[in-house]
Amino acid sequence: MRNEPPGGDELDDLVARMTANVLAAAGPRAEQSAELPGVLPEATPVPRRRFRLGAVIVAGLLVLGIGAAGGALALGFGPQVFPVATPTPTATTTPTPTVTAMPTATASVPPVAPEPAVPTVSVATTTTFTAPSWGDGLTADVSGLTPNTDYSVSTDARYRGESKTPDGYFSAFSSPIAFTTDAEGGATVSWIPDAFPENFTDSLESGFVLGTYVRVDPAGGPESDSSTAGFAEAIALSEPLPIVYLPENLVTVTAPACITSVDLVGEAVGLPVELTGLVSGEYVVVKSRQTDGVQSYGFAGYGRADESGTAHIVMHGNTAFYPVSTSADIAPGRWEIVVLGNYRAVSPDEADRPSTELQVGDCA
Repeated sequence: MRNEPPGGDELDDLVARMTANVLAAAGPRAEQSAELPGVLPEATPVPRRRFRLGAVIVAGLLVLGIGAAGGALALGFGPQVFPVATPTPTATTTPTPTVTAMPTATASVPPVAPEPAVPTVSVATTTTFTAPSWGDGLTADVSGLTPNTDYSVSTDARYRGESKTPDGYFSAFSSPIAFTTDAEGGATVSWIPDAFPENFTDSLESGFVLGTYVRVDPAGGPESDSSTAGFAEAIALSEPLPIVYLPENLVTVTAPACITSVDLVGEAVGLPVELTGLVSGEYVVVKSRQTDGVQSYGFAGYGRADESGTAHIVMHGNTAFYPVSTSADIAPGRWEIVVLGNYRAVSPDEADRPSTELQVGDCA
């Protein structure tokens, strides 16, 4: 089947045939000739041709086809009659894609239960306490306890004593003071303790104080147990309290210059010693120290100062610590009477402590 339109001679021939067919189809116009004057000679009759409707339709379709072909050529569907300029390609900028940060998935972490409150006690003070006075007293801030519960506070003076363990100690307490926590488990307690920590105790086995603290215990005070200290651990314990002890040089020692050995043993009168410059109730230890030879025995005495700060002590040589059978066992010699007070800052060297000289035997 042919798809291209006719062109050139073929097109001219087609147009001529179409024109002839149209004219032939029109036929003789006899009616018009009869009405006109006889100017022209009478036409010779020509046999009438039959009107061919199909030919007309075909011719019309061809015309329409030719017209459509021309239109197609004009519209560019056919071959290009005039050259067309090739369009210059336009550079196309490819937009940079925008990267959207995706949210990082967060691992679901179960809620952590809050740590239980730690019981604490602190003493807010800018004062250094001088033995044996608490001044205006102590104020302890307590927190982290069970709300609306009864507790107690007291001072805890700790001493090494004769403990054989590295961290062993024993305690001397003030009387417990009761208090009740608030709805948040806290409290503020102010009081003046009824006991001041001594630098050493009257047990003579305590050693010097390690430190003094404020402690919190259940209602009723520290509870006894079978531990080395003899008491259960405190619920809360403060930092060491700032405490200073009195100087030793404020104490004066007065004693006889000479005593016979007979006066120091058995049921003898002993050596009377007077101490002044102490504080009321201060516990004192008076001991002997031989200065002109090796000490072969000793004598000592103990007591407390009265309200005026004076202590009267009687020293004996026949004691459970230094038993002496007869006075003949005591050789004459030079001695010193040395004093230790338990509210005193005791010098590590005995030669620096309050003392007085004494001659034993050979009294003139």
